[in-house]
Amino acid sequence: MVKKDLHTCERKICIYTLGKFYIYHDNKVLNERSSRSKRMWKIFMFLLSNRGKAFFPETILEKIWPENEYSDPSMVLRAQMFRLRHALDEGPAKNSLADNIILAQGSYIWEEKTEYWLDVDDLDSLSSEARLLFDKNPEKAINLYREAVALYKGPYLSELSFSEWLEPIRSYYHDIYLESVLGLTALLKKRNAHTEIIKICEQATTVDYFEEKIHIKLIEALLAEGQIARARAHYNEATSAFYRELGIKPSEQMKRLYRLVAAEPGSFELDLTTIQEGLKGKEQVEGAYLCDDELFRYFYKLESARVERSGQSALLGLFTITAPGYKLPDEKVLNEVMQHLQDVVLDSLRKGDIVTRWNKAQLLLLLPGLKREEAEIVIERIETKFHKQHSLKGLVMNKKIESLLPLESSAHFF
Repeated sequence: MVKKDLHTCERKICIYTLGKFYIYHDNKVLNERSSRSKRMWKIFMFLLSNRGKAFFPETILEKIWPENEYSDPSMVLRAQMFRLRHALDEGPAKNSLADNIILAQGSYIWEEKTEYWLDVDDLDSLSSEARLLFDKNPEKAINLYREAVALYKGPYLSELSFSEWLEPIRSYYHDIYLESVLGLTALLKKRNAHTEIIKICEQATTVDYFEEKIHIKLIEALLAEGQIARARAHYNEATSAFYRELGIKPSEQMKRLYRLVAAEPGSFELDLTTIQEGLKGKEQVEGAYLCDDELFRYFYKLESARVERSGQSALLGLFTITAPGYKLPDEKVLNEVMQHLQDVVLDSLRKGDIVTRWNKAQLLLLLPGLKREEAEIVIERIETKFHKQHSLKGLVMNKKIESLLPLESSAHFF
């Protein structure tokens, strides 16, 4: 015999649908006695879930078993209904749930003839009342939310696999549960009841692990309690699971929490996803990457070693601005022209290309993966674009392209 749910049900007939499905009639489990008859209980679940709606036999069978075809749907359903009514009539009281299943004008409909208690009805009403009292009477709202959250043992009719008719109903009750958890934790936060929030959220993650809002509430409560190490561990575990199972990266809210959990001296980040987010930084580079000359030297060495190892091509481009006769131009004019040239270069190159202001009059370009012919086209395009948008102000633009030297031969460059 299965133990009755801890939630108090004072009716003679109690139906539990959140998590494991049970029907209790005077504390005796009806559906457990007929556990082999899964088909008839699926019909019961369908009619119960669509209370007040009438369905022809062929519609019921099509909804529940869309992959099957029946030559006589009425006969098939009539046989299952006979067995179902017999199982429901096994209760010790005279009134039974069988009285709620009505056949009228060839359609089956669930009508409220015999009284019963249904967990999802309480979930809905408790949550609705708590929302109304959220500001007016937070104390009572907290108690109502607690009852609602305690009712939710798992997804609605979790024994049933995916069905088009079931999923909207299942999502509806899941959303009510989630709203109740968030409403309850919001009220408890105002009371600084962080220990209870932690307990509620930990339980909620066992019901729906991939609801980020619950993890955020949990980590915030752990931080408020000073449990930094535990908050950090949970952050790493949750974000890793989200990325591994769903391909989802941490949201902005989770990143904000990361900065808090990582703030403790001596802490170590173990989540590679989070580390990569930190390496990328906040700014997203749309085109080529502009860096100083020292960093450019480092990239050059890396690219030269990669070329030597893989045999792939990489080229070094050079733009030089001079006065006629290769003389150094006036500094003010040179700076203006060089800034315009830099803007055009950065806007014209790809992600992964690297640019540096080598000196006052020169720009260096590191172009990985390009052949010489392709690089020449790129350089010509940059020059053409510059001339369309800007004037050289009497100066001269010189350009060159060379392949990267082998690493051991490139020391003179540095």
